[in-house]
Amino acid sequence: MEIKHLSHFAPPSVQIQTNFYNQLLPNLAEVDYLPFNSQDFSMFLKYGGRNFYCFKEDFDIDLRLNKNCPNEISHGRDVSSALCIKGANAAGKTNALKALSFLLDFITNSFALKPESTIPAESFFHNKNDVFLYCEFRTVQGDLRYEVTFNGSTVIRESLSNISQKAAPILLFERAQNEILTIHESFEELNDVPNIRSNASIISIANQYEIGCIEEIYTTFYIRAISNVGKMGFRDFSDADVHEFYNVFPDAVEFSTKLLKRFDTGIHSFEIKSQINEAGTEVYYPEFKHATESGVEILRLNQQSSGTKRLYILLAYCYLALKNKDSYSYFIADELDLHLHSKVLEEIITLFDMSENTQLIFTCQNDLIMDQMGKYRTVFINKTESESYSYRLDELPSDLLRNGRPITPHYHASKIGGVPNIGE
Repeated sequence: MEIKHLSHFAPPSVQIQTNFYNQLLPNLAEVDYLPFNSQDFSMFLKYGGRNFYCFKEDFDIDLRLNKNCPNEISHGRDVSSALCIKGANAAGKTNALKALSFLLDFITNSFALKPESTIPAESFFHNKNDVFLYCEFRTVQGDLRYEVTFNGSTVIRESLSNISQKAAPILLFERAQNEILTIHESFEELNDVPNIRSNASIISIANQYEIGCIEEIYTTFYIRAISNVGKMGFRDFSDADVHEFYNVFPDAVEFSTKLLKRFDTGIHSFEIKSQINEAGTEVYYPEFKHATESGVEILRLNQQSSGTKRLYILLAYCYLALKNKDSYSYFIADELDLHLHSKVLEEIITLFDMSENTQLIFTCQNDLIMDQMGKYRTVFINKTESESYSYRLDELPSDLLRNGRPITPHYHASKIGGVPNIGE
């Protein structure tokens, strides 16, 4: 099942041929050509940048947990399995997710851009200054930091460092425009890259030439990440793609059916049917069975409520992340609460909290979720004079937000930011 689609950040002229299984794959370790095994792991620690869309100055999204975080929130981990990004409409929440989604796409897919194409991201109100982004993540190689600075169609600087020892980071490679300045002995294979493109990541380029030293890094950003955020913002899989996914993976149907029943949607079960359309192509569609006093009734997706339609798609994402037991998976989710009741949202987040192999980074409008997430796992995005900035709630004075106490009263009293200023 192969589907041609646009890369999330590629301009419309760039078509990328992608195997659907590379995007919707529930058990990656079963595929023998993937460059990792069941002992591999990785997780996002922190990311951010400056001069990226609505963020003119430095911003940081930090998933690391300090010793003050209570165990019922950290579950004994030093990195959060879930992080909520909150703020008013148009504050910049989606752009905060977009920074990470862009990095995922740039590191893995930028080689697919035409050599003369502009790197598909925008500066603050299209100014001429450089855009800077970074991401810190944990792999079997240690804690790593990736940085990229670019302008127009040119990578100004790109680097990867091992930051496991904060006092003495190790530079693994550094590139300035089309020249590699530094290569650590563990990345010597990068010397075999015959040509460095000015608008592509060296990791994406090296992957084209099957350079082994970057496989774990490439895998972290490509195979394991799931996102519904692209260059234009919120972007879901199409209904047709999800129908076909459920058809290929019956375990996903079972997973989603259990949760649809548990969430009180009235659905007893569903199955994927197919038919041949006028063009002679087989197309798939779901039929939902509802138990009534008079027997079982069947409805199509278009006859379901908005909440059920949303869950049908959202649970496909969740299955991908939660059922990949052999390696870490990440779900970057914009508007996670779209059409969902607050109780259902809580249950979705709990699924990720209970999993040891996933991370969920999401935005939502629901206020009550802050009390579940707590101040260590909630980031606010505010905006002043069209400039966005971020802060995690545990950065506020400790006497304002205390462990174990609700956040929402302070939020509704406009004491901690993140609310719109409604004019007259």
